[in-house]
Amino acid sequence: MMDPQFAAFEAAAGGRFAIAGEIGRGPRAVVYRARDVVRNDTVAIKILHSDLASALDTGHFLREMAHAQEVVHPGIVPLLGATEIAGRLVCITPYLQGETLRARLERERRLPLSDAVAITRQVADALRYAHERDMLHKDVKPENIFLSGTRALLMDLGFSRAITRSMEETHTGTGLTLGTPAYMSPEHASGGVEIDARADLYSLGCVFYEMLAGEPPFTGATPQAVWMRTLTDNPVSINVHRDSLPADVGLTIDRLLAKAPAARYADAGKVVDALATLGA
Repeated sequence: MMDPQFAAFEAAAGGRFAIAGEIGRGPRAVVYRARDVVRNDTVAIKILHSDLASALDTGHFLREMAHAQEVVHPGIVPLLGATEIAGRLVCITPYLQGETLRARLERERRLPLSDAVAITRQVADALRYAHERDMLHKDVKPENIFLSGTRALLMDLGFSRAITRSMEETHTGTGLTLGTPAYMSPEHASGGVEIDARADLYSLGCVFYEMLAGEPPFTGATPQAVWMRTLTDNPVSINVHRDSLPADVGLTIDRLLAKAPAARYADAGKVVDALATLGA
């Protein structure tokens, strides 16, 4: 169903976009496929839900997204632009052929080791590039990894950071923890702690684990239950789920999922190197 406010948005855009249909909807935004008349290309338009947009400092959000637009890497879905149209905050990216990692996992549940390693390594390389430019993702999960041909592409870089910092500007984000519980690091889930790049590596470890085990390291009936398990429990060894996996796979995952950031890999480049010989 099309957003009820979309007619006003479409009119205010002055005919720039010819909407082809909705392609995704989540707690923060709805995404449409559209023809960008100015670019003469098919794009994906992410329109933030009005209740979320009203809680943000618009200028700060757009400045944060402009910073994300500068991070260009073959493994990152590029941001073509972010703007405000008819009071709606809008992010524009290329429209890609393929599917999210979540869609593939829903179909296959578990992936071959070689595929899981390749996807994890490509996303780690994208994170390496982003982290070197002071850009954390803060919401690495299967929904934010897009599979296009043989490439795994990281989506929504900078989006969670832009929302968090924009809410802080309006004081609505005080104490707010944005992210997806099953993929949040212990320090992120606990809130109030300044997280760094190693939180993204923990999230990537959760994705790697799920691709092999068929489920994330921690699940629960509520977000609070998942957070509590993240803070207190150790995940079931990946070799319990798949006893045929090489020992080095389990060691790599254990290090990515270490409770203490200092016990994880120091940076995403080290993860790329560690994955180089796995699943070969």
